[in-house]
Amino acid sequence: MYTLARRVVGPIYRLLFRIRVTGRENIPLDGGVILCANHTAYSDVVVLGMISPRDLSFVAKEELFKGKFLNRLFTSLGAIPINREKPSMDTFKRIVKILKEGNALAIFMQGGRRKKGEEMDTEDYKAGVALFAIKGQVPVVPINIKSTFKPFSKIHINIGEAISFEEHWGQKMRAEDFDKAAGKVMDAIAALGGS
Repeated sequence: MYTLARRVVGPIYRLLFRIRVTGRENIPLDGGVILCANHTAYSDVVVLGMISPRDLSFVAKEELFKGKFLNRLFTSLGAIPINREKPSMDTFKRIVKILKEGNALAIFMQGGRRKKGEEMDTEDYKAGVALFAIKGQVPVVPINIKSTFKPFSKIHINIGEAISFEEHWGQKMRAEDFDKAAGKVMDAIAALGGS
């Protein structure tokens, strides 16, 4: 379903938007990895799926999975429901398992969409990306998506170099340590957008 959706939607987006990607080579072609981006529009999900050389699993708010149809649709597209305020242990284990199996995961670390054109607040983020990266023992690739998403407008996607938290693997960490690690990712995303 994921591959089919990308083949169908991709050409439509290429007709509607002028997509410019910088740094695609920073996405590793194998091994577990987290692609972490800012989030201003529903279209961000489609754009990430298009520009990634790999199939992605997405972490998405659990409210999107209400109803049988939407549940089946998002699940078939590789989305993982998460309670943004109180993620369950089952969700945590599922995400870490995906990463340790060598798969690619996409996360919008602000935990939800922000207004288009709004300057990025580097203090506005969830620390989950650092928790998943450290427990899953994978790097994080920061990505900045900048666009109005108006028809025929440009979509600028800047992909930064992977951030490794290898020094923390297997270490006992406090909540503030994960928060500090996640802050590094947020700063990198902001810097890619010129904020």
